[in-house]
Amino acid sequence: MSGAGRSARTRPLLAALAGLVALALSLGGCALGPVVSGSDPNSGVADDFDPTQGVPAELQQFYGQQLDWSDCGDGADCAALTLPLDWSQPQGDTVSVALARKAADGSGHHRALVMNPGGPGAPALQYATDKSYRDYFFGSALQREFDIVTFDPRGVAGKSTPVRCVDAQQMDHYLYDLPAAPRGTPAYIAEAEASSKAFGAACQANTGPLLGHVDTASVARDLDVLRAALGQPQLDYLGYSYGTRIGATYADLFPDRVGAFVLDGAVDPSLSAEDMLVEQVGGFESAARSFLQNCVSNASCPFTGTADEAATQLAALIGGLDQHPLSVPDGRQLGSDTMVTAISSALYSRSQWGALARAITSVSQGDARGAMALADQYNSRSADGTYEDNSTEVLTAVNCIDLPADQTPEGVQRLNERIRAAGPVFGQFQANGTAMCSGWPVPPTAAPHKVSATGSAPIMVIGTTGDPATPYAWAQSLADQLDHGFLVTNVGEGHTAYNSMASVCITRAVERFLVAGEQPADGLRCE
Repeated sequence: MSGAGRSARTRPLLAALAGLVALALSLGGCALGPVVSGSDPNSGVADDFDPTQGVPAELQQFYGQQLDWSDCGDGADCAALTLPLDWSQPQGDTVSVALARKAADGSGHHRALVMNPGGPGAPALQYATDKSYRDYFFGSALQREFDIVTFDPRGVAGKSTPVRCVDAQQMDHYLYDLPAAPRGTPAYIAEAEASSKAFGAACQANTGPLLGHVDTASVARDLDVLRAALGQPQLDYLGYSYGTRIGATYADLFPDRVGAFVLDGAVDPSLSAEDMLVEQVGGFESAARSFLQNCVSNASCPFTGTADEAATQLAALIGGLDQHPLSVPDGRQLGSDTMVTAISSALYSRSQWGALARAITSVSQGDARGAMALADQYNSRSADGTYEDNSTEVLTAVNCIDLPADQTPEGVQRLNERIRAAGPVFGQFQANGTAMCSGWPVPPTAAPHKVSATGSAPIMVIGTTGDPATPYAWAQSLADQLDHGFLVTNVGEGHTAYNSMASVCITRAVERFLVAGEQPADGLRCE
């Protein structure tokens, strides 16, 4: 497979896996201010709840299915949900979606809170089955009041019907091999496009018809069957990053079934693939500047001078790896593209800035191991050369089917110019970023569009001002699009805001809203 794989894989939605990279741990708090009461969410499910009421006859077998829960360790239960492969042909083939549930700690009947950590392609079962994950990502109030339910969306490997593309060795070539042609040349672009086409062909050959049905709208429809199978007239939902796209799509399709919804690290569904990539490059550029500003104030920083001077030095270090890549003991080489992956991985959380500074220092001294470890973390690659999941395959498949991109020479040139302008440090290495979908074997099924969820209950949208992966402007836009959306702002660095160790202000706002339906005052900003 072509060595331009990493460039080809640069994509509109970077791997925003809200559990694989630690979230920002800012401990600042703020006063919630006056609380505005919203409609109190369901405290229980009526005994006569009929999950098939109003459901078309051809879908009743799915909405009426009974989940067969069985113990899967650490106090959790697991089950599988059967769903149509193609929602437009529900009498055809089916897929299986794996579920996990941890019953609420409190006594009595409890609502179910469904959570998705992002991706696309992030495995999610461990957020319910592993106590360390539960305690980190759900505060005690949520664990006490809700049955925590997670699911591996269609396509995610594990126990759901998976997308399959290549083996581990081929994935190494796709992600880490160096391009043969000089960066930015027509030969370089052609190499990246050929790599993407070959990867897509492998996905089609090894996945089959599912490859055309992993779109976000299909996942949102799956989510409504899960709601019914859980015995819930309305869905209570906590979505991070790409999980906000699932949640917003669900709310737009089923506004009357929206219960308590929190969308943290919001994706803007109205953006094109090109606009999304440009704004995300700008987000990582801004996060890198914050890192460099902090770095140059420390004696151990590998850069000297001002933050602007450090940015120039960083760009030169990255670019130099095109001509002089560094090897690691397993034979792989650290080139510019993989170095950008390493930096991006660490910029998801301020807590990783120290590791990033050490990795950059080592690279400047000829040692690539620390940087390669950060890139491996981002790519879910284990030290033994295996991959922990199929997140690369799913992420590519979902983005290519959700977000059509202009692959004409004129469109590619226009995008490259915009990307370079958006990121003086990263832009030159992210150019040709939509090539991952070049020659993709199944056509897009969606297009950028605004969502309104007219008639829904209030929906909390959280944005972090220094979020590199889902820029703050996306949260502002989504909250504005939703008829009953409201924005909560986390002032800080890192990707997503809520968890039991994050901002006390955010934690309180989220938990009061999910548990009791209490909306914070308009314009809440958590410093």
